[in-house]
Order: sequence, then C-alpha cells, then structure tokens
Amino acid sequence: MGALRPALFYDNMTCDEMGIKLAAKGAGIHLETVNFSTTVNILEEVSQYSPVINRCQSKSRRERASFLVGEQGCDVINTFQVEALCNSKVFTTAKFVKASVNTVKTAYIPFAVEKDENRPIYRTEDIVDVVKKVEELFNYPIVVKPERGSRGRNVIMVKRRNELETVLKGWSRNLDSPAGLLIQECVSKAFDLRIVVASYDGREYECLASLARVPPSKEAFATNTALGAVPVGVELPERHKAEAVKAAKAISKNVSVLGVDAIPEINDDEIENIIKHAENVAVIHNKIRMFKTNFSNSVKLPLEKFLKARE
Repeated sequence: MGALRPALFYDNMTCDEMGIKLAAKGAGIHLETVNFSTTVNILEEVSQYSPVINRCQSKSRRERASFLVGEQGCDVINTFQVEALCNSKVFTTAKFVKASVNTVKTAYIPFAVEKDENRPIYRTEDIVDVVKKVEELFNYPIVVKPERGSRGRNVIMVKRRNELETVLKGWSRNLDSPAGLLIQECVSKAFDLRIVVASYDGREYECLASLARVPPSKEAFATNTALGAVPVGVELPERHKAEAVKAAKAISKNVSVLGVDAIPEINDDEIENIIKHAENVAVIHNKIRMFKTNFSNSVKLPLEKFLKARE
C-alpha cells in the first residue's frame, strides 16, 4: 500500500465539491479529487486514499465507494453502514423508533406490482388486503413514499381510498423503491428543518448548521429545495439540537456527517403566516435559483475563472 492521502470522491463535480477542495487548500491540506464514476480497477486503487470524503450523488455509487474504501481499512465519511442505513427510510425509521426518537407514525408495506412490458400485473385481492390493513392503522389523509427516494420524488398525499388503490396499482419496483413503500400519517406543517450533525469520534456530536425549508405556496406539499422550497437559515433552540443529536446517534457510532430532517410542531395560524411570507419571497428566491444554476455551471471553467465567478 502506498502513502495514504486525503481525497474527495465525486460523480458530478459541482461548486460545492470545488468549495470543499478550496477550503481544504486554505487549511493547508492537499485534497485530491477522484471521479469515482470513471475510476477503473477501483478494488486496488481505493486503498491509497484516506481519509475519503464521499460526495457521490448516486446513492448506489456512494454506498459502493464507502464499502470499498472501508474494506481496505481506510477512513471514509460516511461509512458503508451509515450510507446503507440512511439510504433506506425503513432502516432509519426503525432505528429512530428503537432509540425513542420522536418519529411520525410509519408503516412499511413490502408491496409492488409486476410489469409485463408497460402493463402492470397485480392480484385484486392483494390490493384489497393492503388497503384494509392501511385503513385499520391510519386515517386519511396519508403520505405514501418510496423506500429509497430523495428530493421529494414520488412522495404522494392520499386523501381517500380510491386514490390509495390507484397508487398501489401503479406501484412497481424501481431504484427508489426496490422493496415496497412507506405509509405515514400526514402532519400539518409550515416547513421542515434540515439539521447537519457531525461526530468526530462517535461520542461527541455537534450541530453544525440548520436550515428551514418553506414551501413556496399553500398548495405545495413537499418542502424539498429541489422542488422550489425557500431555504432560510435558522438558529435552533437547544431542545431541537438535542433531538437532532439523538437521531444522529441512533444511526452512527463513527466519525460522520449527517443531515437530520425534522418537522416542528406549529399551530395553524402560524402556518398561514409563514407560508404567506414564503409566497412573497418565492419570486426573489426563483431569481436566486437561476443565479445559482449559472454559478454552478462555472465549476466547469478553469480554476481562475471559477474563482472570479465566485466573487
């Protein structure tokens, strides 16, 4: 094994990855950037890098990168075990429940229809059975989610039985939902929180940053920034930080950096006011999103021009 050296693995270089590389340089650390999607003979090559910051956007690539680095005895953020847990809503929710983290009521249904070319194939009695069991556990409206989905993709609010039946009849296996779906009770919310929690030794945990994600309109359901939600930096009360740390501990006992999502409890009047403000801000936010897209494209420029664009 050659001399170990720090590296950042990626499969899509964005201004975020470039920012990490420049921050490392400012701290006197030479951080190599490795395009994991084009690296060949990785089973031998990963052993030369440690520690590795794993920034692959593809969940499957990210899992495999962390596994291969870890198998060589090298350090990686995050470990394969953490990646595998976080990539499954079933696994993470089960961990939260076991650790007594305040969690929305959730049921896992290992159900999916088969497909003959583009035609779904299912047994009507199976649909009836699933609907019956869901209605014994939940009141409408409910939220249906893929097991491994992200960025709000295919998250559906279901308000009545016929809507649930329609969703189930079209729910086939795919990368986001390889083994069924999740049902959750619908929680009234004005926004959700993304809280970044880091552990440097598996024992001490620190909340590094927190962000509120507010839907841009009253009709919008998902609060993902990828779907247009307005991001607002917030300072959290200590009790919320403590709950986020509790969630992070349920997932990782290693060096890790985790994004914890949370829904604060807010009364209906406050929800109305918050969303009203978000609607007013959304016009400005959309302009900022366009600016960010243009800036993100600047990462493809030579370093000198990128730095100029960043100014």
